[in-house]
Amino acid sequence: MITSRLSGFYQRSIADRIDALLTAGDLDAETVAFLRAGGGLSVATADRLSENVVAIHGLPLAVALNFQVNGRDVLVPMAVEEPSVVAAASNAARMVRDGGGFTGEADAAVMTAQIQLDDVPGAG
Repeated sequence: MITSRLSGFYQRSIADRIDALLTAGDLDAETVAFLRAGGGLSVATADRLSENVVAIHGLPLAVALNFQVNGRDVLVPMAVEEPSVVAAASNAARMVRDGGGFTGEADAAVMTAQIQLDDVPGAG
């Protein structure tokens, strides 16, 4: 990604925002086509992804700007209906960016999953 600082992004049309993301180097052609089509999740796909599906609940997909993590510019996707959340995250990231951005690290995974059953009748 070239930069996550996209001045005036919120003032652009959706098509212009997608073009800006493409220019910034964060989207491939397949993703651009998906976004332009306004694609979403079908009920059949949702039913394969989760238990007891009865419907799809749509939320706008936005991107928070200005994030720099470990020296690398990134856009943060957010599926949220409240515009002030995206604006606040972008503004906070801009302030943190001016101080060098976010840094993070993670330890190697120790386990992939654990299930604990207590007081199982007839066990042990």
